[in-house]
Amino acid sequence: MRVNLLAKRYAKALFDLALEKKIQDKVLEDANLISEVLAENKELKHILSNPVISSSKKIKLLVAVFEKYVTKLTLEFFKLLIKKNRESYLDSITAAYVEIYRDYYNILPLTLVTAYKTTKATKDTIVSKVKQATRKNIELEEKIDDDIIGGFIINYDDYQYDASIKTQLNKLHKQLSKSL
Repeated sequence: MRVNLLAKRYAKALFDLALEKKIQDKVLEDANLISEVLAENKELKHILSNPVISSSKKIKLLVAVFEKYVTKLTLEFFKLLIKKNRESYLDSITAAYVEIYRDYYNILPLTLVTAYKTTKATKDTIVSKVKQATRKNIELEEKIDDDIIGGFIINYDDYQYDASIKTQLNKLHKQLSKSL
């Protein structure tokens, strides 16, 4: 079975249960926390994917690490994944949960890259334009990259709108090179 399909099935089941218990927002926080911990701690990821380590030890480890920080549903979900030998897919499942949550609430993650910190009015204008074009609720992530010199770059879904000074200068350079 392909990883994406497997991850989506487990994530959908978790989302449906969380929705039924009206704790989908808390489980989203859990999913983000788990993704962050797994990204920062490669040893934990290695332990989870190691077939030599017993299921009971993996359960004890996950409970010890996350018990104080995640919901009871999430802990029970950990136990189910380990019993089904799916613990190595935990990272993919949490990413799929975030995707399902965003789809359900019609949320579009948007990344705004600027050379310096932008004003609230500028951010609001960009968000409203993208919201109007996509008819989705925008979840804005800001990044500062002084390499772009000025202007901005917007990324969402598979789209990129590049209005940076760096790109404009590169285009101008190519045009001048061709004409000379």
